Amino acid sequence: MFKVEALNQMMAHLVQEENRVIVIFGPDKEEIAYPSHEEILAMLKNVQGEELTAYVDTVSDEPLLAVKPTGGKLVSESYDDRYGTTEMVLSNGVKVILKKTDFKADEILMKGVSLGGTSLYPDSEAINISNINSVAAIGGLGNFSAVDLDKVLAGKKASANVGIGDKTETISGSCSPKDFETMMELTYLRFTAPRQDQEAFESYKNRTKATLLNQEMRPTVSFMDSIRSTVYMNHPRMRHTTAEMVDQIDYDRILEMYRDRFSDASDFTFIFVGNVEPDELKPLIVQYLGALPATHREETFKDSGVRIRSGIYKNEFLKEQETPKASVFLAYSGDCEYNLRNKIQMSMLDQILDLIYTEKVREDEGGTYGVYVGGSLDKYPQEEFLLQIMFDTDPARKDHLTGIILNEIDAMVANGPSETDLNKVKEYMQKKHMENLKENRFWLGLIDEYLFTGTDNLDGYDELVNSITTEDIRAFAAKLFDQKNRIEVTMTSPQ
Repeated sequence: MFKVEALNQMMAHLVQEENRVIVIFGPDKEEIAYPSHEEILAMLKNVQGEELTAYVDTVSDEPLLAVKPTGGKLVSESYDDRYGTTEMVLSNGVKVILKKTDFKADEILMKGVSLGGTSLYPDSEAINISNINSVAAIGGLGNFSAVDLDKVLAGKKASANVGIGDKTETISGSCSPKDFETMMELTYLRFTAPRQDQEAFESYKNRTKATLLNQEMRPTVSFMDSIRSTVYMNHPRMRHTTAEMVDQIDYDRILEMYRDRFSDASDFTFIFVGNVEPDELKPLIVQYLGALPATHREETFKDSGVRIRSGIYKNEFLKEQETPKASVFLAYSGDCEYNLRNKIQMSMLDQILDLIYTEKVREDEGGTYGVYVGGSLDKYPQEEFLLQIMFDTDPARKDHLTGIILNEIDAMVANGPSETDLNKVKEYMQKKHMENLKENRFWLGLIDEYLFTGTDNLDGYDELVNSITTEDIRAFAAKLFDQKNRIEVTMTSPQ
């Protein structure tokens, strides 16, 4: 058996000044100053002269909450048979929806939602808006830094994290039934005790700058930036953060915005799905969620003015790449009513196009590893669709393959899909739906969607899927593509 003394003697023999090689990697940019040979040697000499002490990992035995809240009161309780949920209203206005399932014995999922989000702040706050979720969480909670918080939670299955989007502020979490109170404590702290840590913020800025500087050297980042600026017409809320912009992030202002979004829980609705026993969880829900701050302000989200470019538009540019390549992005957009039938038809359309492009572009032509197709519908701020198509190929084959992509869109409008492709997609969707019905996350999303858009994604789903014909898909495609809104962004290596 080796002893630690023998290992230390071996390392002392191996690590000597005569056998060291120092390699520094970084971007080849004029504005970046690298240390000289003499400066590197001086650094090593300084390090060798330091007295190092062994790291001691300390874990506080302090509880998450020194004083637990007294809580509020349960005002009303009812049962809703739409999704089989128990619904409660607390004295501070917080609404709670509980859905009991027997899919996973050790899982409870949570999501709390309120309307407003960053849409309530002006475009001049764009840099803070784009970094708010990353920065607000770096300080930890209450008396615990982010690092200490992880240590305190070791061995527990409980989490609660916030997210502030354009239209909503949310808190999402999960836990085992035995750790439900810990999740409630974390939720209470997220609302009432975000922790500021200037040292952690400075570290965040340094890491972010380094990451962004490295990313700027990658052609794919230029491509995605070009897509974003082209599609959303350089809207300030959709701009990518660059290394030069990092110092503009205002930590104090971000925490101010965070506290504002979570200063009033009266318009929050909390959804719990999983192994929940309403009678067992009710006292903890009333104690913690009922104690959340409430000012009873009335608000909703605003239209932030982000729009997709209309008409036919092309953006083609050259970019040096280590391996010559062409990257092609196509986007179709326009009006489309937001309802379950259209959501199903959009899903069918993008899956059918995926089948067609896999066969005709990847297999028949051998021109790419794959073609990405993704379609979506949005309800707010206006009902619209977005269908995106993306692929990489050899620069010499770019125009030919793009032509196939566009021709198949025209063929879909003229003739619709084949019965074979439609039946493949129907079979997959029905199978996936049956699997989803046994997932807690599906039910959480189902309830969340109904609350946000009023759309029931469950009622009549199977009947709708079965009823849709090839002619329905053709007519749906024609309605979308005949609006003639198409964006093309192409990045190609110079010849």
